[in-house]
Amino acid sequence: MDNWAKSTAAWLGIQALPLLAYPKLVITLLANEGHQSSDVEIYLSRSLGLSLIVLAIIVLFFTGTIPLSSSITGPAVRLDEVNTSTDPKAPYAVPILRVTTLFHFTTAIYCYMRYVNVAQTGFMLGCVGYGALACMGSWCMIFGTGSGHTSKRTGADKRTTGFPFKNSSAYDKKKDRKMG
Repeated sequence: MDNWAKSTAAWLGIQALPLLAYPKLVITLLANEGHQSSDVEIYLSRSLGLSLIVLAIIVLFFTGTIPLSSSITGPAVRLDEVNTSTDPKAPYAVPILRVTTLFHFTTAIYCYMRYVNVAQTGFMLGCVGYGALACMGSWCMIFGTGSGHTSKRTGADKRTTGFPFKNSSAYDKKKDRKMG
């Protein structure tokens, strides 16, 4: 989930920087006909840029990518035993993941619809970026938030199968019964 959070923050930051630094240029590029940008348009562009940066920072802090505290009070835990839904370092990771994935998904749809209507390349680039982050966030929600199906005794994944190759190091009922 850390890679998704870093990718989301980077994507939002890339969009925010031109809005903050050059709002008149962005307004001129997006306008159908050249016109003088008003103070309201510049204000809204900079407000959107600041909002995107705040959203990026929220994603980084609340998913646990940047820890909120400097001390770890719990016992040492193996990396494969961490369950992100009950992780004390990032209690809001899963809700933030869900909300921002929904944001990426809806914005990808919006960018695609704008591209179909206006046919500007910027909207298609936005659709591709937001769509990639929506897919990555969906993947993290499906596969990255559960503890998995591991055996308490052996630690092996219970959902594995021997097809098409046999796992010779897997749990064998006959051997374990004789040893035990």
